[in-house]
Amino acid sequence: MAAMKASNRLKMKMDEGQAFGCWQMAPGSNVSRTLARTGVDFVVVDCERDTESTSSDAAMHEAVPAIAACGVSPIVRIPDNQGYMVKRALDSGAHGVLVPLLYSVEDAKKLVRSAKFPPEGNRGFGSPFPQERFNPALGATDYLQQANESILTIVQIETKEALEDIDAIAMTPGIDVLFVGPFDLGNNIGYPILDGTMHENLQVAITKVLQAAKSAGKKAGIFCSNGVKCKIQPLSAESIFSVICSTENRCMSLRALDESSGFSSSFFAWRTSKMAQKCVHQSCTKQYTDPEEECHYHPGPPIFHEGQKGWKCCKPRVLNFDEFLSIPPCTTGKHSTTDHPPTIEKKQGGDDVSNAPVPITKPISTSAETSRGPISAPQRTATPPPPPESEDDDPSLEIAKGKICRRKGCGQSYTGDVREGEKCTFHPGGPIFHEGTKGFTCCKRRVLEFDEFMKIEGCKTKDRHLFIGNGDKKAAKLGGGGLLETVRYDFYQTATSAIGSFFLKKINKETAVVEFSDNELTLDLSTTDATPKRYKAVIPLFGPIDTKASTFKILGTKLEVNFVKADGSSWPVLRSDEPVKEIIQVGKAGRAV
Repeated sequence: MAAMKASNRLKMKMDEGQAFGCWQMAPGSNVSRTLARTGVDFVVVDCERDTESTSSDAAMHEAVPAIAACGVSPIVRIPDNQGYMVKRALDSGAHGVLVPLLYSVEDAKKLVRSAKFPPEGNRGFGSPFPQERFNPALGATDYLQQANESILTIVQIETKEALEDIDAIAMTPGIDVLFVGPFDLGNNIGYPILDGTMHENLQVAITKVLQAAKSAGKKAGIFCSNGVKCKIQPLSAESIFSVICSTENRCMSLRALDESSGFSSSFFAWRTSKMAQKCVHQSCTKQYTDPEEECHYHPGPPIFHEGQKGWKCCKPRVLNFDEFLSIPPCTTGKHSTTDHPPTIEKKQGGDDVSNAPVPITKPISTSAETSRGPISAPQRTATPPPPPESEDDDPSLEIAKGKICRRKGCGQSYTGDVREGEKCTFHPGGPIFHEGTKGFTCCKRRVLEFDEFMKIEGCKTKDRHLFIGNGDKKAAKLGGGGLLETVRYDFYQTATSAIGSFFLKKINKETAVVEFSDNELTLDLSTTDATPKRYKAVIPLFGPIDTKASTFKILGTKLEVNFVKADGSSWPVLRSDEPVKEIIQVGKAGRAV
């Protein structure tokens, strides 16, 4: 599941069938935080009322982050269905927008256009604030790609005209929730709520809204002043997802909230078991009521690597994001609301090691007493990079027809003709993807779309293409297979394990040999390239290992090995044939008592 969608607490609670919130009309971030900490799933920031309350932009921009910081969804009710109001509310970081006094299906379509990014709408992109209101780890690109499916568009049904057009409104693509305002709806259809009594014709009207939502596979909600009233028909109908328990003056503490709501766990469980649920499987996300219904989905995480997109569970790799979304599911099973998908798998070997386990290093003590070693930074010992490849093709090697130029941005293929008058236009730098923009480090041009990035013209030229260089020479001598003398590796460690990575792309899992002995690791790895490479080595390890407990896994770019230490000692290096750099501690280390 997308990280942004998973961070929208209201959306997740709706899918579970039980969401509960309250209304904020008094301004102030302290009011917002107090409400958010009462145990609710969402707080509606009311910007429709008088200018002295939360209706000002400043008050809204204070309330939204204060609510979101408590792990609760901020929903903004705007004064009117105006595009700029919708965009300002969402750019403040709101998890959803609530539009009052809807009249027609055209009003619903107008809201969708204002709330969605192209191609579903016309919302502009650029605010630096909204992504962190969902998850501080989200970047601008994540927000742009996930906002349309993660932000809630809620319409308030409280007019006679909207009631008459309710089926078409419910079927409008992009509308997520029909929210009933019972007091205004009663006034508009001629059956006001007097002395807390709801006329039976108003109940029929509310039932009509709930049935329209259910038929369209949408959610429905309603405002109730207390939990007792929300249990009466038709408010307890199986379509309804949420109940708002009055406003902040009745919800300033968890005790007051519990007493005013009057909810019971059985009431929620009854409602959840009957309503339609949304499958969380990737490529499915279907509304279902039959738990035995067949589900088609991808069980593995999405993989985005060097411009290619695909799923770890199956083979297709594409360049265009629309093609990625069209990759057919590879697995058939049952729908689920709890079997959440794994996170996106990005390129391995990044520099960020802030979350890596911290290795333990033994100090050289000046005393015979046992000392506790200091905690040092993760150690990464890597072999030196291989020498750079030749800039020209080796004339002694034959070039296969159709071979593609190796330089980035060129893309020309070898035709077999005489190589005279060639011109290679390419990018000497690497690709760079930053905050939604794409380009190369060697030139300044930046674009937003991946297709445009693939078409960026090279910034440097040479008079010859580079089809094979000298990289295939050794492979040719070995009868088509390249025997590698070394591969790049690094490692980090915990108190009980040393985790080593040997970087070799496209390792053949079927033929790979990885064997453990007390102080050695034996490797025989071949790749699945058209011209396979092979790496054979016996790695002498710094310390003894538990061969039965040690494990390994083969990833797309590397072999990752978990060496379980037999004696729990610190490893300053991975290989015993590497030079050891001593860490000298001055003074006496403290001891745990």
